[in-house]
Amino acid sequence: MTTESAMFDAQAFRDALGSFVTGVTIVTARDEEGQPFGLTANSFNSVSLDPPMVLWSLSLQSRTLPVFRDAETWAVHVLAADQQPMSDRFARPGSDKFAGLDGGDGPEGAPLIEGYAARFGCRARFEYEGGDHAIFLGEVIEFDRRDTEPLIYHGGRYGRVMRAPDGEDLEREGLAEKVGSELALTQRGTDLLAALEALAKR
Repeated sequence: MTTESAMFDAQAFRDALGSFVTGVTIVTARDEEGQPFGLTANSFNSVSLDPPMVLWSLSLQSRTLPVFRDAETWAVHVLAADQQPMSDRFARPGSDKFAGLDGGDGPEGAPLIEGYAARFGCRARFEYEGGDHAIFLGEVIEFDRRDTEPLIYHGGRYGRVMRAPDGEDLEREGLAEKVGSELALTQRGTDLLAALEALAKR
């Protein structure tokens, strides 16, 4: 497909980008008066390990752009799988997104959203303009990680990570059982396998 502006299909381009699976984040900061601001973003990416740096981008049309341009620090919260309602909340414009939330601030000074899978508190370092977005680059000055599945986004929909099941998973679901030192399918597991094989032959 040509990239000439006259022939470029913006929706098709957006759909193609949607093939890339991303995590979902909420980025937070405080304005000059100390008021909290935050928004949902899936444009987050790692940049460097030494020094530790990350980036994210924001539309030049966003009303919160001045807040993040002026902020000395900001924080990126990688959302956990059960935080889709929080993602939706911070994706909506105009509402008081922090109403009822009292997570305080992280060590870097940006508002903290609880329940995250990971959090990166950053010192603002650079801003670049990339087309219709501002790209914010920050140096990570503190981070935290929790042992929980992340929320993911693909093709315009939320999703969850599906890892390959192991023996313990099969036992827990009643699909297999230990017979001596070996793992054998239960009747339920055998029936499920037969159903899947029948579907594959259609």
